[in-house]
Amino acid sequence: MPSRANQARRGGKRRPRALRRRIAFREQRSVIRIHTEGSITEPQYLNIMAGSGVSLDIGTTGATTPMALVQQARDDVRWNRRAHADDRFDEIWCVFDRDEHPHFEGAIREARDSGIQTAPSNPCFELWLVLHVGPQTAHIHRHAIQRRCQDLGLVDGKALVEEAIPKLIDGYPKAKKKAQALDRMHKESGSPEGSNPSSGVWRLVDRLQK
Repeated sequence: MPSRANQARRGGKRRPRALRRRIAFREQRSVIRIHTEGSITEPQYLNIMAGSGVSLDIGTTGATTPMALVQQARDDVRWNRRAHADDRFDEIWCVFDRDEHPHFEGAIREARDSGIQTAPSNPCFELWLVLHVGPQTAHIHRHAIQRRCQDLGLVDGKALVEEAIPKLIDGYPKAKKKAQALDRMHKESGSPEGSNPSSGVWRLVDRLQK
């Protein structure tokens, strides 16, 4: 697995790692800071999907709620206001699940108001992985989609399966189209935005591949 996945850190307020970045990359790459609810699967996936034009910086991982993750990301917003231009993050993202978290919609609003981008999945990130290899249009519980993700050979426990990585890379365009189709389906049916099943991770991956 990519070595950067091992750089993931758990919660707590810590200074962003901007100062560790090589300034030589600044003119060539966009620096994108990402906080993820999951501490293994999400960082692994994002690292394999990141293009050469992006310097990916994984921040907090394993936060207990979306709101806690957004609060960590707000530290980066404050950091950007004080930091020298060469040390700032170009974008700050949070990746989290709908799951059964409280204040989910509030976390999205808080992020939007703070200039933080979000990539939520409903019910969970494993739905996004499944869309790379197959459809999912009916409401599904997170435990069921997690089992399906494992049955499809995409994950082993929380880690991506090495042999599945080419499937995920090649399947991204189809996964994006399926996620967009789910958004249209909910809109046409009058369901709230981000209803189960849905995922906004494609927006982040699009950005990572520019």
